[in-house]
Amino acid sequence: MPGSRAARERRHHGFTLIEILAVVAILALMTTFVAPNLGAVRDRRLRSEAQALVATLELARQRSVVTGVPHRVLFDLDERGYQLQSLGDGGSTLPPPLDLSSLDLNGSSPLPLSAPEHPEAEFQPLTGMLGRFRWLPEPLFIAGVQTPDGWIDTGDTFVEFAQDGTASYTEIVLEDDSGRRVRLAVLPLDDAVRWLDEDA
Repeated sequence: MPGSRAARERRHHGFTLIEILAVVAILALMTTFVAPNLGAVRDRRLRSEAQALVATLELARQRSVVTGVPHRVLFDLDERGYQLQSLGDGGSTLPPPLDLSSLDLNGSSPLPLSAPEHPEAEFQPLTGMLGRFRWLPEPLFIAGVQTPDGWIDTGDTFVEFAQDGTASYTEIVLEDDSGRRVRLAVLPLDDAVRWLDEDA
């Protein structure tokens, strides 16, 4: 009966139709429960990063008002990050000392009336943790920033807050690789940062 033994071995090496249907049903159930949860995880991540950006923009506005020093949030759109900066002086805050050896102190030598040379102030990162770049996690990116000069989606741009906390109207769009997006706006009349809408 070699034929019947071969038939039995063949039957043990394959799957029955019922086994295949059971596996397909289990996979369908798993997809039904797992796929929406993956979307919810992405939504939470996008919302969390948007909230962190809103907090950074609000901190820049509040620090501008409290310290009387303009602040800005610099966006690196190519590398998917942003940084909080304040207007520093780029050098020493004191002018260079006057050379008294060249002056006649009896009053016959004219005094220089021009302003001392002093480097212009530049924006500098804040010291400590506040001044570090915050990099967005891999599936998220800054799709672009709508500034008074137009839409910017590459390179560097910024949102600047004056000493009184005012800023130009600006929109920032965060997006993930599946097309979900959140739109934030810096509102000059409200002195606030608001969520405009979200697709997430």
